[in-house]
Amino acid sequence: MTTDLSHDSERDDRSVRRRKVRALLAGGLVLGVGAAVTLAAWTDNVFGQAEFSAANWNVQGDFSKDAAQWNEYETEGTAGSFDYTTGYNALSPGTTVYAPVALRVGKGTTAGGAYNATVTLNGATGGGGALTQYLTYTVLSGVSKSNCVAGTTTGGTPFVGAGSALTTGSGSTTLTLPASGAEVPLCFAVTMSPAVAASAAAGTSTGILTWKFDATAVVP
Repeated sequence: MTTDLSHDSERDDRSVRRRKVRALLAGGLVLGVGAAVTLAAWTDNVFGQAEFSAANWNVQGDFSKDAAQWNEYETEGTAGSFDYTTGYNALSPGTTVYAPVALRVGKGTTAGGAYNATVTLNGATGGGGALTQYLTYTVLSGVSKSNCVAGTTTGGTPFVGAGSALTTGSGSTTLTLPASGAEVPLCFAVTMSPAVAASAAAGTSTGILTWKFDATAVVP
């Protein structure tokens, strides 16, 4: 009996190839499973939000002689009007006229934003009239409205020194407004020089003069 070795060899080759293919397929499945596990990552998100607002803080003024009339007066175009005593529009040498002003930190400030204020005064601007050169002024703090008249202004604290030109401000002298909103009264006293000849000043005026208060919050 003759053995066909060639057929046996072919069967062996096919068997080996089948085992290799099965091995490769099995390996491919293993690799595929491994890749899937690696790529299937867990994901999640965390969000946070916030909104911030500035505290409500301002300084207000009152220029009235009688009942308080608090307002912002925050631009030159909306400036308050000084309410001077009789004679401000008919000054003569040696006369003085008076006007009360009060300042405060605005009421209703946001909690946490109620700060004291430091205030300085800028000298008068504008005007330009011939009478300006003959006038001096002083500003006293701590003088009530009722005492901001002739003969009763003693006892106040100088904010602008006596005899200052109208264009002079408070310089390094500051005024403190309490955070509580309590008002701080001021008295402006303007004097026409007693030395000027009436004939030199007669019929002149200063024109409209504007003073500016600069207020800064004192943040602890």
